[in-house]
Amino acid sequence: MDRYVIRGGERGYQRLQLLARERWPGTAALLGRAGLAPGMTTVDLGCGGGNVTMEIARLIAPALATGIDMDEVKLALAREAASAEGIANVEFRAMNLHDWHEAAAYDVVYARFVLQHLSQPVQMLRRMWEAVRPGGVIIVEDADFDGWACYPPSSGLDLFTRTYAEVIRRSGGDHSMARKLYAYFMEAGIGRAEVQVNQPVYVDGEGKTLPWTTLEATADLIVAESIASHEDVGGALRELKRLAQDQETLLLGPRIFQLWCRRAK
Repeated sequence: MDRYVIRGGERGYQRLQLLARERWPGTAALLGRAGLAPGMTTVDLGCGGGNVTMEIARLIAPALATGIDMDEVKLALAREAASAEGIANVEFRAMNLHDWHEAAAYDVVYARFVLQHLSQPVQMLRRMWEAVRPGGVIIVEDADFDGWACYPPSSGLDLFTRTYAEVIRRSGGDHSMARKLYAYFMEAGIGRAEVQVNQPVYVDGEGKTLPWTTLEATADLIVAESIASHEDVGGALRELKRLAQDQETLLLGPRIFQLWCRRAK
C-alpha cells in the first residue's frame, strides 16, 4: 500500500511553502549542475504546491514545465500562484503517479521528496527514465530522515523521527530510501548517477520549525495507527516548538541525496 502520510489540502500547501523556501537554494544548484537550460521541456513529479515547477518554468522558458500531483487542492492553489506571477509556460495536471507513463516525452524528468513514499521506487525510476528523451536528464532529490539530530538531545525530535519512520513504513514507504538511490538507479537500468549529498544545519530561522510542521502534519495518522498517543505527540510538538526558538540548540536536518544521469543522444 502506498499512502502519502503528510497532510494535504490547503494546510499541507502552507507547509510546502516553507519547505520550498528552505530547500530551493540547494535545488537550484542541483538543476544548474544537471544542465537545466532554456528550451528544455520538463516534468516535475509529485509537484505539491508547484513552487519548484514554477521556478523551473522560469529557467527553461519558453519551453513548458509540467507539474503532476494527486492533490487537487494544492494544484488549484499552484495554478492561482502561477497566474498571479505571470508564469505562462507552466501547467499542472492531477494524476496518481502510479498511472503516469509517458515515453520519451521530456528533456528533463524530475522528482523531489517523492520516492520515499512509494513501495516500488525502482519501478517509478524505470518509468521516469523511459520518459527522458535522447540527450535528456533524470534528476531526483530525496531525504534520508536518519540524518535528523540535535545537540543538546531532544525527546521531541526523537519521537518525531521514530514515529515518522514507522508511519511511512506502514504506508508502504521508506524513510531512509534516499541513501539507496544510487543502487536503485543501476537496478532500474539508468546506470551510474552523479551524486551529491547536502545536510542542512540550523541554529535559528524558519527552517528550524520543519520537525514541528512535519510532526503536526502527520500527527493524526500517527495517533490513528497507535504509533504514539495523542498526549505523547502533543508533548513532542511543544518540545519541538521550544527547540525551534532555542538559539543555543544545534539542529541537523535530513541528508538530502541529489542524483542525476543524462541519457545518450
